[in-house]
Amino acid sequence: MLAIIGSTASGKSALAFYLASKYKLDIFSIDSLSIYKYIDIASAKPSKAELSQIKHYGIDVLNPDEKCNAKLFFDLLNSLSQKRLIIVGGSSFYLKSIIDGLSKIPQQNKEISKYVESLNKYEAYQLLTKIDETYTSKIHKNDTYRIAKGLEIYLLTGKSPSVFFMENKKEKLNIEIKIFELIKPKEILIKDIESRTKAMYENGLIDEVQNLISSYPSSQTLKAIGIKEIISFLDSKITKEQSKELIIKNTIQLAKRQRTFNRTQFCDIFRGDFVEVKKAIEESLDKNI
Repeated sequence: MLAIIGSTASGKSALAFYLASKYKLDIFSIDSLSIYKYIDIASAKPSKAELSQIKHYGIDVLNPDEKCNAKLFFDLLNSLSQKRLIIVGGSSFYLKSIIDGLSKIPQQNKEISKYVESLNKYEAYQLLTKIDETYTSKIHKNDTYRIAKGLEIYLLTGKSPSVFFMENKKEKLNIEIKIFELIKPKEILIKDIESRTKAMYENGLIDEVQNLISSYPSSQTLKAIGIKEIISFLDSKITKEQSKELIIKNTIQLAKRQRTFNRTQFCDIFRGDFVEVKKAIEESLDKNI
C-alpha cells in the first residue's frame, strides 16, 4: 500500500486521482475535514464527478457534530486491508498514528470531553503537566490533540497517560505503507493557495459555513481554517476581504506546519516534486502488476 502526503494545495488529490484511474485503485482519504458530511468547499473535497468515478473511503463518514480521531482512520483502514488503495491527505498526524500503532483508549465521556474542550491551550497544558510531567515533556505545548487526549485518559481512568500507555501497548496494522511526499516550491504553493481560496468563495463557501452554523452550532469543525474566518465575517468582526486574506495567511501557516511535521516525523520516505513523485510511484506500481 502507498501513501501520498504533502502540504495543503500541493497537488496530492490530483496525483492520487490520476494514479487511481490508471492503475484501477481506490482512494483512502486521511483528512480531518473531508471526513465530514456537508463540508465540501472548506475541505477542498473531491468533486462529485471525481467521487463517482473513483471509489473513495474516509469521505463523508461523520456528521459535523461527531468527533474525528486517529482510531477512526485506523479501524477503517484495517477493514480495507485487502483492497488496493492509495492513501492521500493532509492530516499526516493520523497516518503517523496508524503506522506507529494505537493503544486502546477508554470510551469517551461527553461531559469529560466538554470540560476538556472548555479549557484554553495554556490551562490544559498546565493541568496535564501537574498530572504527568513526563508525558508533557515529550509533546509540544501547542499539540492540542495529545494534550486533550492525555487529560481525557486521566479523567476517565484515574491513571496518568504515561502509566496508561505503559499498561496498554500499541496495536499495529499488518500493512506495509510506502510513503511519498509531494513538495511544491513555496512561491507556487502560495499562488495556488490564493487561487484556491478565491475559488472557494466563488463556489459558495459563505453559504456552506452559514448552513453549518445553523445545523451544527457546537461543532468542533467551526474552528477549522476556512470556516472560523467566515464566522468572524458573519459576526461583523472583519470584512469579507479581510476574511479571505486571513484564510490565505492561515493556510500558508498550516502548509508550513505540515511540511515541518512531514520532514521530522517520517524517515523512510521518497520526496520530490509532482513529476518526480509520479514517476517513483508509477515505477513502484508497475513492479507489482
